[in-house]
Amino acid sequence: MKPVLQALLVADHVYTDRASGKCIVAGTFNRYWLSKPAAARSSDERRQLRADEVSRIGSPYAYVSLTDVQGQVDLEFRYVSLKDHQILFTGKLQIESNDPLQTFELTIPLPPIPIPHPGVFALELLWDNEILGSHRITAEFKEEVGE
Repeated sequence: MKPVLQALLVADHVYTDRASGKCIVAGTFNRYWLSKPAAARSSDERRQLRADEVSRIGSPYAYVSLTDVQGQVDLEFRYVSLKDHQILFTGKLQIESNDPLQTFELTIPLPPIPIPHPGVFALELLWDNEILGSHRITAEFKEEVGE
């Protein structure tokens, strides 16, 4: 059974309220403003993230809500440039459930988001090499005063 993606957001922070158990998603975003020239990090190859690269100060989080999870499910997330389809980072996770009616809310720490060029990027969530959904992030130059 294919899991159903109910939500995929990128935010500055995601935490769980202790009193209510609710997930609080703070500072969602889908746009980066770059200064000219873009001082962006580039990545020449697809790479698997190391544990020390995740959850740094200033790193965003992905909030994921899934249902229809049956048994052990392997998921992959990847961050892709839609300009040239270059995969800038990937990560894997596994969840398990015997109740397909259960809803999973996941908070996934991300590394600093690489922006090698202006354009549109996507954080994609995959199951069995199929994209369940994505969150797009647009990077563009900020208009400077006097331009």
